[in-house]
Amino acid sequence: MWYTFRAEWEKCDQMYRPETESATALFDVLAEQNKAKLSLHTDKSVAAARQLIDIQSRITSHFISLLVYPALPWRKGHKELNALLLNAFHNNLFSSYAVLLLTVSGLYGPARPILRAIFECLMIAKFSAVSENTAVMQRWHNRETVYFSKCVLKKIVIPDPEAFSDMWNLLCDFSHASRYYGQVSIELDEVDSEQQSLNLAILNALLECNYHLLNSLLITSEIAYMAKFYITGVVPAKRSYDIPELRKKAHCQFSENRTFLGSESIKLIAAYKRKWVVK
Repeated sequence: MWYTFRAEWEKCDQMYRPETESATALFDVLAEQNKAKLSLHTDKSVAAARQLIDIQSRITSHFISLLVYPALPWRKGHKELNALLLNAFHNNLFSSYAVLLLTVSGLYGPARPILRAIFECLMIAKFSAVSENTAVMQRWHNRETVYFSKCVLKKIVIPDPEAFSDMWNLLCDFSHASRYYGQVSIELDEVDSEQQSLNLAILNALLECNYHLLNSLLITSEIAYMAKFYITGVVPAKRSYDIPELRKKAHCQFSENRTFLGSESIKLIAAYKRKWVVK
């Protein structure tokens, strides 16, 4: 055990040398080196994540004025639901970009609690959209803690929640204070590169789920019709309606992502997209 521990800490050799006057300056240099290395080996997954963030932002730009319109009919009779869905989707885009920046810079460990938060937002949003029980939605609205496992995960009947539980357990292992949490050094070796790739695979899977949140839960058929009418019918010369093109591009990216996503990530995506039945 001691030899393993010592081997890990020897990776921090540069950081703790007496002649190293600025750890942050060293980190800056190593982060730039990591970015260069990653672009050579896993640029496909990095480019995919950037593409999916951009596409979802572009699609939302067509609907945002309607999504925040105060006179819009309440979803399922609750004014809080639309706010929850929009907040979860929007925050996930920012969080996804943060995960991307940290991981590409070599800070895959600190990025993982953010991956967990993205996953929680996705699950809470869909659960609230399909459940007749408003307790989770009200706790979110009141800024109270949502006990994820008890309030959401254990209440999913269909689909089989195994894919969700597996992802939840993995992200908890990475996020809770234990030996699995964080990382020892920003000086990356082959094992660290594999951990970077794992982060990027999970991120791309969650971004595909976030796309489903946007297009299947947040943008209703009524909102989609109104947006298309105002863009193509009322002011056709002002702006083009490129939603079909953007969605086609997204699905092409999803297909390409299957070349580097693991089976567990694919199971998660399939389970998230399915019709849910909850207690």
